[in-house]
Amino acid sequence: MKRNILLFLVALAVFGCATKKDSIPVEDLKEMLKEHALIVAQQDGTVETYDDNGIKPLFKHLEKGTFKDCYVFDKVTGKASALVLVYGEATVLYTTILSKEAIPVLEKHGIQYYTDKTVDYIVNMTGDDKCPMEKTVTDIDDPAEAFQVLKEKFGK
Repeated sequence: MKRNILLFLVALAVFGCATKKDSIPVEDLKEMLKEHALIVAQQDGTVETYDDNGIKPLFKHLEKGTFKDCYVFDKVTGKASALVLVYGEATVLYTTILSKEAIPVLEKHGIQYYTDKTVDYIVNMTGDDKCPMEKTVTDIDDPAEAFQVLKEKFGK
């Protein structure tokens, strides 16, 4: 299910991010995704960017705090990322690519999401198989369990 970007802009305006005096316009944040893997925009206008591959940027942000009251701009979001976002208390997500496996997780936990493209699943770096992080959470629906399992796997 593809979400309309106009609805995303309206939601951000309603929540305040798009109208804060010192905030970066939503279109600029979306444009920044061409150069960054993850962007986290606070309601006060503070913006953090992360450039690593995979779910590493999500873990890096969680070392500093949660996603609560933030607007998350993620380049690619699969089920693993969705579970980590739920664990980190995200409420609004914009992603350029969203897997169909992530949608039920986001909807179950009330995360508003907007995407440019929906795919069946996230592929690995070489493009010849399913992402290993996605495989890791195939049978996991609990965000806390997924976070621990991914953290353990990611640590290796």
